[in-house]
Order: sequence, then structure tokens, then C-alpha cells
Amino acid sequence: MIVLVELDRICLELVERFKRLMQAAAEVTECYLTTGSADFVLVLAVDDVEAFKAFVKTTLNTDSNVRKFRSMIALDCVKIEPRSTL
Repeated sequence: MIVLVELDRICLELVERFKRLMQAAAEVTECYLTTGSADFVLVLAVDDVEAFKAFVKTTLNTDSNVRKFRSMIALDCVKIEPRSTL
């Protein structure tokens, strides 16, 4: 599952709070602070739609600074090629 998250307000304290929330969420395997229409892009590992609904209820909906989110289901993994930037 890929989730695009838009925050209501962008300030250091609220962004850092959201980062901590994502770091603590077991479902989140990747989290990126981004430019453009989404403030964060999340990659989730969930078993099914019910597990995603539970994540939304217990994680995204608990942060009052989350304005909206859009979700996409990954149908196929075409390429994963991690590279070190060091």
C-alpha cells in the first residue's frame, strides 16, 4: 500500500511529531518527506484492507494535523533497487 499524506500545517514541531508517529508504526516500512502535492509518501506492509483500515483509524486519524491522504494498492512490484547515497 502506498499512501500520500498532506498535512494541514507545515512547521518543524508538527512535522517532527508526524515523523515520530510514522517511525513507531509497525505497518510503515518506508516514509519520505517530499515536495509537491504530498508532504509525506508512506509505503505500508499490511495483510489486507481491514488491516489498512485499522492503521488509518489508529494512526492517521489520531494526528489532527493530517489534512487528507490518498491511498494506492501496489498490484505488482516491478523494481526495487536500493542504493546507498554514502
